[in-house]
Amino acid sequence: MGSLLPLVPGFPLLGAVLLTILNRKASRKIAGTIASLMVLASAGISFAVLAELLGSGHGEHAATISHTLYNWFTVGDLTVDIGFGADPLAATMMCIVTGVGFLIHVYAIGYMDDPKDAQSTWRFFAYLNLFVFAMLLLVMGDNFLLMFVGWEGVGLCSYLLIGFWFENSEFAAAGKKAFVTNRVGDFCFVLGLFWLFWSLGEHATLKFSELEHVIITHPELLGGVGGFVVTGITLLFFGGATGKSAQIPLFIWLPDAMAGPTPVSALIHAATMVTSGIYMICRLSFLFAMSPVTMGVVATIGALTALLAATIAVSQNDIKKVLAYSTVSQLGYMFLGVGIGGFAAGFFHVMTHAFFKALLFLGAGAVIHACHHEQDMRNMGGLKKKMPITFLVFVAAWLAIIGMPGFSGFFSKDEILWLTFATPASQIALFGDSFPLPKILWFMGLVTAGLTAFYMSRLMFMTFWGEYRGGQGHGDDGHGGHEPHEVSPIMWVPLAVLAVLSVVGGLINLPHWIHNDQLSGKLHHFLNPVFAHADGALGIRFDAADTSLEFPLMGVALVVVALGVGLAWKMYGPSGSAEPIVSKVPAKVLRGSQNKWYVDEIYGATIIKPLVHGSHHILWSVIDAQIIDGIVNGIAAAFRRLANAYSRYVQVGQLQGYALAVCAGTAVIVLILVLGA
Repeated sequence: MGSLLPLVPGFPLLGAVLLTILNRKASRKIAGTIASLMVLASAGISFAVLAELLGSGHGEHAATISHTLYNWFTVGDLTVDIGFGADPLAATMMCIVTGVGFLIHVYAIGYMDDPKDAQSTWRFFAYLNLFVFAMLLLVMGDNFLLMFVGWEGVGLCSYLLIGFWFENSEFAAAGKKAFVTNRVGDFCFVLGLFWLFWSLGEHATLKFSELEHVIITHPELLGGVGGFVVTGITLLFFGGATGKSAQIPLFIWLPDAMAGPTPVSALIHAATMVTSGIYMICRLSFLFAMSPVTMGVVATIGALTALLAATIAVSQNDIKKVLAYSTVSQLGYMFLGVGIGGFAAGFFHVMTHAFFKALLFLGAGAVIHACHHEQDMRNMGGLKKKMPITFLVFVAAWLAIIGMPGFSGFFSKDEILWLTFATPASQIALFGDSFPLPKILWFMGLVTAGLTAFYMSRLMFMTFWGEYRGGQGHGDDGHGGHEPHEVSPIMWVPLAVLAVLSVVGGLINLPHWIHNDQLSGKLHHFLNPVFAHADGALGIRFDAADTSLEFPLMGVALVVVALGVGLAWKMYGPSGSAEPIVSKVPAKVLRGSQNKWYVDEIYGATIIKPLVHGSHHILWSVIDAQIIDGIVNGIAAAFRRLANAYSRYVQVGQLQGYALAVCAGTAVIVLILVLGA
């Protein structure tokens, strides 16, 4: 299978090139078919690679399929190749990206049917293919530089896709916001990479397998476990992850990314770009495990982000904004998982989240499509009768994300909560070994679970229960002003597939309290060789002795989830009323949640406005206009005055005067040469 690895990212790249060549000659269906088939081909190879790794057995070291395409460049002793690798972690991620990505491509063929987009759908599908190519490059690259090319590629493609409808200035601004915010994180990533490479000295390498060997055999190069150097490097890498995966303080771009078409939201928020930060930390688990401080920072930022985003989602009325903040919150869960050392648990939530969040976004897109591009949930309602298929699949995603037993999100979320509670304080020693940080983070995760159940149930009840509160449309959007109706099969079939995965996806990693090696922890067993060195460095012992807590903690989480659902039903169910409860919420708290806790305004006042003011009144008005332009203009003025004072008396336009000057100059030169000889 090694020789086929380059084809996995190669097919989407080929699709992007073909669509660019065809340009407007490719209709929506032709462009969508080409793009979908290219991703399907990549998915076929990805699943074949996964099957081969599953059949290779598990030893102390992770089985890896690799292939070097060619030598990229050589500088001194450093050689960097265009090489691809697929171990259990990469192979699983490849299947998620290509499998969910293919379903999103198929869905987009039906979604992008607006006549006004007819001339640009080829560009949309070319961008989608390019996005998948960049993400696969990030996942499969066997060295830091190739990963970074993919890392930057997904950032570029997100800008292109979020601002796809660039005629709208707000949408274009959202694309720029995503691009600029990600550059801040990427700068941290690059600094961390430079520091790591410089610290390794003669052992410097950019290849992940070699890097892991060097760090394990020579930890002193980075100051040893808990050293200043390794802590600084990993914190910088985590800074890069906060940009791509939308964590505090760089999460502000992701809610605005809703400006792009809904398939873009599903692709970015479910299976690709936003999970790249978690994937990067998992790939470098052997490095992060050397710094308990960094692990504590990752876990704490993850829990804070999860809770903050959930408190915003509870009051949003735009259906896509609710899902956007839900994504930020769920990403926080993933960082909490990897931060406490549960790398496999965090990655497990990446997988289940890809299923139910892609389904939620695509389902929301079907609702928006059917409601004449209406996104305000206050103008929806009663859609379970008008869109029965969409309603059923949406129910599956809803039950998965709130953690209903048996659904995929239940298994991954509760495992993270259990491992957080069971983690010894010394493992994430951010405030000292005696500070009960894991218990505090567990409580924050538990509260977030209750809020998630509330705001997702609120979305369900406002959208699908009760009576339809929307208008009849305006007839100018391609829908003829009719009431909502079920979407076409090309849109609901991918939803049905994702619904099945949202229901059964968690069975791949059943809880440990089952005490059956044939059933529980299948994904963990598969990924264990990848994280073996990290687990050893952290001293992780999530064994049978700890499982006594798993079942009771699960029960506590279910009670909290039930309370969230019940409260949402009382406030937003068909016979419910939100006013009595909302009226008891302090006005400042309610306004803060509705206005996203004024984070954008704070950034605007403390960062953006000072930069704009400084750029205009200092950099331009003083440094550029007065100093730089002053020097240049001053020199010009000096020569102008010199010319006016002397040169104009010589340059009078008389040929005999010029000839006399030439002869005099020649005579002077001859005289100098004679005297010099």
